Amino acid sequence: MVTLKARVRAALKPFSSSLRLRVAAGVLAGVMVALWVTTLAWMYSLEQEMLGTLSTQQYSVVSLLADDIDRSVTERVKALEVLAEGIDAPLLAQPDRLRALISSQAVLLMLFNWGVLVTDRQGTALISLPDEHGRQGVNYADVPAVIRTLESGRSGVGEAQVGKTTRQPVVPMIVPIRDAGGRVVGSLIGLTNLAVPNFLDEISANRFGRRGGYLITDPVQRIFIAGTDKSRVMRPGPPVGINPVYDRYIDGYEGSGLARSSRGVVELSSSRKVRSTGWLMQSVLPADEAFAPFYALRWRLLASSLVLSVLAGSVGWWWLRRELKPLGEAVDLLGAMRDGAIPRQPLPVRRDDEIGALAGAFNGLLQTIIEGEARAAEHGFNQRLRVIVSQIPGVVFQYRVGADGRHSMPFVSEVAREVWGLTPETLAISADSLMDALHEDDRACLVESLHASACTLGSWHLECRIRHPRRGLRWWHMDAIPDAAADGSLTWQGFAMDITEAKEAESELRIAAATFETQEGIFITDAEERIVRVNQAFTAMTGYTPREAIGQTPRLLHSGRHDAEFYRRLREGLAREGFWQGEIWNRRKSGEVFAEWVTISAVRDRSGRITHYVAAFSDITEHKRAEEQIQQLAFYDPLTRLPNRRLFHDRFDQALAASARNNSRGALMFLDLDGFKGLNDQYGHVMGDALLTEVARRLSASVRETDTVARLGGDEFVVVLEHLDEGREAAASHAGRVAEKLRQALAQPYLLVLPAGGAGVSHRCTASIGVCLFNGHGEARDELLKQADIAMYRAKSAGRNAIRFFGLQAEPDEGSGQDLVDDDLQAGGAGLHR
Repeated sequence: MVTLKARVRAALKPFSSSLRLRVAAGVLAGVMVALWVTTLAWMYSLEQEMLGTLSTQQYSVVSLLADDIDRSVTERVKALEVLAEGIDAPLLAQPDRLRALISSQAVLLMLFNWGVLVTDRQGTALISLPDEHGRQGVNYADVPAVIRTLESGRSGVGEAQVGKTTRQPVVPMIVPIRDAGGRVVGSLIGLTNLAVPNFLDEISANRFGRRGGYLITDPVQRIFIAGTDKSRVMRPGPPVGINPVYDRYIDGYEGSGLARSSRGVVELSSSRKVRSTGWLMQSVLPADEAFAPFYALRWRLLASSLVLSVLAGSVGWWWLRRELKPLGEAVDLLGAMRDGAIPRQPLPVRRDDEIGALAGAFNGLLQTIIEGEARAAEHGFNQRLRVIVSQIPGVVFQYRVGADGRHSMPFVSEVAREVWGLTPETLAISADSLMDALHEDDRACLVESLHASACTLGSWHLECRIRHPRRGLRWWHMDAIPDAAADGSLTWQGFAMDITEAKEAESELRIAAATFETQEGIFITDAEERIVRVNQAFTAMTGYTPREAIGQTPRLLHSGRHDAEFYRRLREGLAREGFWQGEIWNRRKSGEVFAEWVTISAVRDRSGRITHYVAAFSDITEHKRAEEQIQQLAFYDPLTRLPNRRLFHDRFDQALAASARNNSRGALMFLDLDGFKGLNDQYGHVMGDALLTEVARRLSASVRETDTVARLGGDEFVVVLEHLDEGREAAASHAGRVAEKLRQALAQPYLLVLPAGGAGVSHRCTASIGVCLFNGHGEARDELLKQADIAMYRAKSAGRNAIRFFGLQAEPDEGSGQDLVDDDLQAGGAGLHR
């Protein structure tokens, strides 16, 4: 072992003792490094260019396919919308005509390989083609896409899912069917079966390259709905975190990427969103196939670089030894001078190159030694002074305002380069760069403080903010003493200290005084309304972590329920009072809208300037919901959603008061359904409830929004009409027309369907209607109810499905009738308690 070390040391000794060998070895090493670095950099650049080219080509193909899919989907939805425009509510009630219309649409049936079906407003399939799929009568109200179309009235493409009856993977395209009034009365659905040939196969069935392919992904469900590999249809994509590029596609990124797939294969992929459906059109290609030409070229480049390295090394070694020979001769001569073998003398200059320049420099050195020693003494003193100044933790400066008004800084310590990002040379010419670095709000303060100091020749004190190019805005405190010159200029000798940390500590103390960590949610913003801190309760209530919230504005939580005027008044109150408190509806990260009670306070610094806002809030959503539920239960009928007896009494009392105040006439109608008990006995209370719900809907649709429809209980309903025509006869005629409209509306056939689905029941039901007029002068609510009930009872006695008025000589629009006298009121009063 000792012998081996000795041999290594002996082999390296020429390099440690010979500059020529080290220079030669260093130059050769540099050439080799440059050659190989260039080769590797070129290979890397070529690889990146090839990746960019392949990605661009692949993304272009995917974009074309995505546009093709978007066009195909749009055409199909448009075809459905055109057909839906020809379907109205009466046609929905005629299955045979509707089936004939759908069957005649051969082109439409060709567009949807799994057929077409029509549903009613409740989502039940009325017609389904082709018949063998067994979808007629099936209720699709639990399909989210169907519900969205029926409720919003907008066309859409639903999520890929397994069909209820066929158990096949299908994609529904749904458009609304409207009646003459524009209300949604049903839906038209076209279905595409993903398990059999369909229009998506025409796009994604081809391969990209030899082993690549195409995929169509539903990002909401994170599943593949079509692809070159049929075995992946309706299968889930890789879980979150397995393929980061795929995760970016799901999050909405459109472009290309290179990553290892869940199957362990490095793949180049591209993704583009299909605008009309939200699907992702994707293409994948194994990286070894994509970069095969580059890999072959890389090996050829490495071999060529190796050959060039050997050749360059051989030539370079010979040339360097030849060029460095004069340097060895100069070293030998200088060594002899050092040892005293020869006197000090100029070195011979044989060539006009760097070695000759080195010899000439040595020759000039002898002549400048004495001058150098004198200058060295002075330089040493100045250097020691600068070292002392540089060790001071701040900036020592001179600030001069010349007689001509020009500002400059003749001396600034070197530390200004680091702490201000400004050079002393630039500041010596002009102080404009310092002015530019000052915060715009502090520039006027600097000029004013200089002027005040110049007027009294007193000390100059200033706190200001200087913007550093890398460190941002920093607070500085400046102290200086002025010195007036004979030429009219003023020079301040002073010192500047960074006080940013002290300012921040002061701000932190003010913020802490706002009582931070409480059970209430708290967030703190700066003066520009940027969130700088949140507490744990804020995260628990909103779902936003500190990392997500800090740097954002409170608009992050806006729910959209408040308009710009609301926030303008909030800011005005906060600016005026420094405090605001009230109720705000905000939105959690999950999208849920919630109510909160908010208290906002402004935090000010010593000068009265607002530096922060502190907002504390508590969640009052459950309290609001409880109030709404109590209101609903207390004043509305839970079955029909109409006002109950309590709310009806309140509204009727208001109508009587308004009638007396305005001297206007109104009418009270008492309605009782004919034969309702028979429906309950035959089909049960559930079907009876369905009838009552439909009756409530028809009554509400047949009167004005200002009129009141209420359910007193059982099959009894009341209607209050206000602001009837002037005069008793005109008001009676007006009320008669409305009553007849209600009677006809209730006499129309009913198609009753249970909420659970199944075959509907056709039923006819009429109503007996009693009417009494009121003018609000001394008329009691209970007395008017008795009058309307007596009139209704008289309608029942007349054969039902009739209208009778209380206290009129002749029934309006009937031409004959008998008076209802007070004895009738007493005899029929029991009708209120049936």
